Amino acid sequence: MSEEKVQQIDQSIENKPAPPSGPKKPEKEPQLDNLDEIFKRISDDFSDVAPLQQIAHKFNVNPGQLVLGIIFVAFTLTIFGAGNLLVKILIGILYPAYMSVQCVKQKDDAKSKMWLSYWVIYLLMFLLDRVMWFAFHDLLQLYFPIKNMTLIWMYYPKTRGAIIIFDKLVLQLNQLGLLEKPKQKHE
Repeated sequence: MSEEKVQQIDQSIENKPAPPSGPKKPEKEPQLDNLDEIFKRISDDFSDVAPLQQIAHKFNVNPGQLVLGIIFVAFTLTIFGAGNLLVKILIGILYPAYMSVQCVKQKDDAKSKMWLSYWVIYLLMFLLDRVMWFAFHDLLQLYFPIKNMTLIWMYYPKTRGAIIIFDKLVLQLNQLGLLEKPKQKHE
């Protein structure tokens, strides 16, 4: 290649703006930018839990901070194998029992379905607990933390996992014909 052509190529490269590095970033969607917003959302999710609100007010903290603190402590305790029973009672029984009583008092059908679904799934988990523990405790040291996080997922107001599991379970039992009413004989 001649020297003139090389100079022309060099000049054309110098005159062109540099191509943008990497792919073009999409505009930011609204998201959680700071912890205060996360705490506020969690506080809103648990706004109907009066004892939580009272405890948070007493200690002068955001209820969302209290919820995340409880979850963090529970998760930490179960990872190190301390307080598994206490955490299980607190997360799996006390809070759900309180909320079940509140929904009965308020006569709220939507919440009643959620909490009845929760207790049915909790009972199934309780029945399968020993089998699951023996099967997975050696392989999965995070059995109790995962179990506790599943319980939280089942009743967390935004996820309502108990309804998801219950509806799928009922659908499967219906497909198997196990939930059909027995036919009565008329004499």
